[in-house]
Amino acid sequence: MSLFQRNGRYYAILYVTDEKGRRQRWIPLGSATKMSKKEAQAAHDELAVRNHREELVIPKPITFREFSEIWLRDYCEVTLKPVTVAEYRGYLRKYLLPKFGEMKMTAIRPAHIQQHVSGLVRQGNLKPKTIRNQMVPMKRIFELAIRWGYATSNPAERIALPRQEHNEIAFLSPDQVRLLIEATDPEWRALIALGAMCGLRKGECLALDHSGVLFSEKRIHIKQSLWNGQMQEPKTKRSIAKVPMSPTVEALLMDRLLISPPSPLSLVFCRADGSPLRADWVNRGILAPALKRAGLPRVTFHGLRHSFVAGLISENVPIKVIQELARHASVQTTLDKYGHILPESGEDAIARLDAAIWAESREGAATQRGGETS
Repeated sequence: MSLFQRNGRYYAILYVTDEKGRRQRWIPLGSATKMSKKEAQAAHDELAVRNHREELVIPKPITFREFSEIWLRDYCEVTLKPVTVAEYRGYLRKYLLPKFGEMKMTAIRPAHIQQHVSGLVRQGNLKPKTIRNQMVPMKRIFELAIRWGYATSNPAERIALPRQEHNEIAFLSPDQVRLLIEATDPEWRALIALGAMCGLRKGECLALDHSGVLFSEKRIHIKQSLWNGQMQEPKTKRSIAKVPMSPTVEALLMDRLLISPPSPLSLVFCRADGSPLRADWVNRGILAPALKRAGLPRVTFHGLRHSFVAGLISENVPIKVIQELARHASVQTTLDKYGHILPESGEDAIARLDAAIWAESREGAATQRGGETS
């Protein structure tokens, strides 16, 4: 057992017993420019003790491409929603595999990942959000690689990422929501109303079946979501709920159910043959034409959900009630997303606090002045 330095890097040389028997292994410790010889010796000694106790795990040789496929197949497809798996697979195919695919997992350093991120920023072709999102699967791949014995550290942990600008989602006022619903084809008005008046997400609307419309309770039971033609659980556990429906939404849903085609899935909104609607067609074939006819600004279907929350805020609904109706995980989530459109400004809040603190003093002064004049 010994400590060795080569090409600016320290290595611990140990005799390790693995599936191939007892053999000499060179274990990288760190860069000589960032680690003193004393620190390297301490790291070597720790490894030697763990090796003696048979607790030392030597990473298995595998490329990033090979392990990412294992990660997708044996972890992601078992534990994550199909939409998340598809998103991670896309980031790997487009950005990460071309750069790191043929590198050994143990050879990927923080500097390699930082150079990748910095290069994308300098190119200027991608939004900061897209660059940041790539690092989510990158971190998770190495987290699992450590647990499964394919890596000893996570090089994606402390990478400097581009600052993400907050882009506010466009939404409609209550008056504009009414104009939009009136301008929508009658057969789809209930669909638009569910987004703008109940806060349902597009996938939740498209997955709504007849059993989810609870006329006796005046509620809509959200229990599933449609993505890429497949039913799945809603976005979060909090999303599974029974939300109130107003008399207008109730009437629109009644009209829709009277003309809704028979569907194998008993869907409220479906094609003429009963098959699920395509999510992109909802925007292109229903929402966009209605906005144009009403002369309204362009908004997405998700913007209808924002319109729902903004409408509640404009009516001074308590923030806790808004959180429950929007099915956010916490009040803080609601404040983070919509705090910028709360009606009371900072100046108003300070003025109200000032009035509350000094109210008694000012009343006393006013009474005194009244007594003097009398």
